[in-house]
Amino acid sequence: MIIKYEHHGVMVSVRTDLKGKHREHCLCYANCKSFKPGQSDNCEIANANFQVCLKYNITTPVFECPVYEEYVGEL
Repeated sequence: MIIKYEHHGVMVSVRTDLKGKHREHCLCYANCKSFKPGQSDNCEIANANFQVCLKYNITTPVFECPVYEEYVGEL
């Protein structure tokens, strides 16, 4: 089922089974050591992806990435 809801002030459509699941499916959030949102040294790919999301009011999880490397250690 597809529903509409307001996301950051814009009406968007989403499959109900995927609403709010972006981080669960995004490779960036799977402990990638390059992913540092809000920091100046954040991943270039993540930054570009985020800019597209902002421009078009979409949400795009990353499923495949050439620079993913798991962070090992304490956060």
